[in-house]
Formats: sequence, structure tokens, C-alpha cells
Amino acid sequence: MGFVIAIDGPAAAGKGTLARKLAAHYGLPHLDTGLTYRATAKALIDAGKPLDDEAVAAEMAAGVDLGNLDRAVLSAHDIGEAASKVASMPAVRIALVEAQRRFATAGKGAVLDGRDIGT
Repeated sequence: MGFVIAIDGPAAAGKGTLARKLAAHYGLPHLDTGLTYRATAKALIDAGKPLDDEAVAAEMAAGVDLGNLDRAVLSAHDIGEAASKVASMPAVRIALVEAQRRFATAGKGAVLDGRDIGT
């Protein structure tokens, strides 16, 4: 495992700004963990799948490409609302935390930010 920086905190506290600056400074990849939930929600919406099926949502979460999270696309209001629904599902959280851990331990390290990334 390389050098991992995890930045935890409430919404709009500056986590992302600090994380992006640290990632650039140390030459590490950056992951906004909140975007992983939004990407899962978008994948469900795009596939026409129900937002209340935990098994399907967990399957979609396991397939999220963490290296291709488009903040501009994923910031849409409807995706945010859907992300709130899927983020409450334990199986989705398990799948995404596993993916986030793999991201953090791959290569020389990473910078991750999110509301509960320190746990």
C-alpha cells in the first residue's frame, strides 16, 4: 500500500478543494467518494432499473468505474436525489467501500475525500 490521505467531514466543508490540492501536490490520484454513490445512481437511471432494488443497486455499484467519474454530469439534481436513496442501502455501501479501498491501495497511493471516508 502506498501513501493514502483520507479527508472526512461534513458537506461543503472544503474537503474536495483540499483533496484536489493535496493530490496535485503529491502526484496522487484523487477520489471524491460521494461521486461513487452518484455514479451508481446514474447507472441505475441510465439502465432503467428501479432505485429501490438493493441487489440490483449493489451490482451496479460493483461495476462503477472509479477512474471515470465526471463531476459535471454527476452533479445533476436528479442524480443527487437518486444517490441519497441508494446510499442508504447497506449492500451498496459495502460494494462501494470495497471499491474505494481498492482504489486507495492501488499504485503509490491516493487522496480520498468524503463524509464518512475515515470510518
